[in-house]
Amino acid sequence: MRDDKRLNFILGAIKAKEPFHVQVPNVGKLVFRKIVPCIFIYRTNIAGKDKMLSNLAKSQLASVIIQEHDTEVAALLRKIALCIQEQFGSCLLVEVWNAANEQAADVEIQLGQKGILPLVEYMLKNLKTEASDIVTDIKKLKEVPCNPSYERLFTLKESMDKSIYTLGLSVRPSYRLSNGDYLPILLRHYSESLGKILLRVFFEYVRLFTDQNPTKFRLNLKKEITANVFAIDKALTAESMRFDFLLLVTPINVPEAWESFKKTRFRKTPVFQYRPMPIDPDIVKRNLYNLRIEDIYDPTIAYLFRDKRRELDEMMSMLADRNTEDFMHGSLQVFGNVSDELLQVAQSILTVISHNSATQTVAPERKLNAKEFAQLAREEIAYLSEQSEDFKTTVRVRSDISGVMVNRGVLNIGEDYQISPERARALVQHEVGTHIVTYFNGKAQPLQLFSLGVPGYEQLQEGLAVFAEYLIGGLSNQRLRILAARVIAVRNMLMGHSFIDTFFLLLEDYLFAEETAFNITMRVYRGGGLTKDALYLQGLMELIDYIKQGQDLNLLTVGKIREDYIPIIQDLIQRGYMYAPLVRPRYLSEAYLPRLDSVRNEGSIFKMIQ
Repeated sequence: MRDDKRLNFILGAIKAKEPFHVQVPNVGKLVFRKIVPCIFIYRTNIAGKDKMLSNLAKSQLASVIIQEHDTEVAALLRKIALCIQEQFGSCLLVEVWNAANEQAADVEIQLGQKGILPLVEYMLKNLKTEASDIVTDIKKLKEVPCNPSYERLFTLKESMDKSIYTLGLSVRPSYRLSNGDYLPILLRHYSESLGKILLRVFFEYVRLFTDQNPTKFRLNLKKEITANVFAIDKALTAESMRFDFLLLVTPINVPEAWESFKKTRFRKTPVFQYRPMPIDPDIVKRNLYNLRIEDIYDPTIAYLFRDKRRELDEMMSMLADRNTEDFMHGSLQVFGNVSDELLQVAQSILTVISHNSATQTVAPERKLNAKEFAQLAREEIAYLSEQSEDFKTTVRVRSDISGVMVNRGVLNIGEDYQISPERARALVQHEVGTHIVTYFNGKAQPLQLFSLGVPGYEQLQEGLAVFAEYLIGGLSNQRLRILAARVIAVRNMLMGHSFIDTFFLLLEDYLFAEETAFNITMRVYRGGGLTKDALYLQGLMELIDYIKQGQDLNLLTVGKIREDYIPIIQDLIQRGYMYAPLVRPRYLSEAYLPRLDSVRNEGSIFKMIQ
């Protein structure tokens, strides 16, 4: 393609808002996955090409990588920038290069136009939040910043006259050794951190410096995302669907173990039996690490996939260690520990409820059986189905489980299960209104990862599910006691105490009924020691703080996510990788808003005690 023909093609594509990929022989390439008012520029010679900066360019919506010093290319870039400016009213150029050795900061953000100082400060704030170990500073110039080895594309006056803004990123290659070898983990950290921040800077620029709606720049996933993103998402989903972690670590003989434990007068540790292992953890791990996540240039998506692979890897190790002492060590990695603060809150809840309940008597209540509870759940599913015809699931009453469990959007109920009517209303919102709703909202997303659950989603998920019980008026003191007791049982187990020690701690010190104490202890010691049950109370406490900060509760139902993923979720929604929740649970309807407002104004976990 001749130079004039190439230019006409590029300018025509920009005016038609059509993506293009143009290779300039012996010079470089221009890749516009979307026509946007922001161009990322990396100019370098072939010998001095930096892998991190090159990867960073590839992660942007519109990028130019020039590998030779060519004045004609500078003229081409000027014409492209001016054409972009004509289409959108302004244009942002972000040029990046390797810093000189004497630069003190890891990343120096350079600017010459005072008008974009708010944008630079926004970038600095995000970098310090997302990557505090990368030392970042701002440098104000009297001219438009650019790579010192190349000519400026525009003078300061031209930039001001034509509404073309320029940011310079001078990056010290701390991720590279003096012999030129790269430190792969540090390289990835720089690439992903800077990539995510630059995407946010782009949307902030659109919001502040153009009259465009940022949502116009959402990606057309079918056209503009490389196939490997969806292939890896599908592969991670397939590996996750090969097993159900909670089913595999939950005993199948709980009623029999309880009867046996009673017969020994609680002096012999019960023997639990588990389902046969349907997978080989080593083969699953091999499949996971055959996925070429490193080939994904989008830093946010690469981070999501890598984070999920790590969690699945750790779960495979736990399953391989099931019913051994090593299982508990894996649980600490996946589900975390019990902090002193959480323990103190749990102990305080038990103390306060004990005093409040000292003079109260509770009349016996007729229990619903498994089939009756299943009918309540089906009625809730019918209510949710009215919002979307795609919301379809079932309820199963089974003989091979104890209690209630949601498995991939299906509610499973043990055939011997019984529950009070009041508690049943709350549990329906916990299991159906939260666990099943977030499963289907996640399944409606382009990436199926959000139906399976991001790593560490359980804390927010269980906190939200318990909060749902509170919103409909079904969070009883007895339920809070159990959540607090689970924390104490986990802490006791981690201190090295036996099953019997923890059982008697709950029975004698906290006055739980024998079977209740047994079930709490069983849940904590199952598999070899599972710390997951401490997450319910921790998640509820953190959710109350989230609500008091005025945050959006509906966003938490978009899929199975965790709280520190929320900025990522907002980025993905803005870019079109995710959609707003398809279905809204009953407890977020208008009828329950007054109760939510009271928590927002003066909420505390202790104010939930009746």
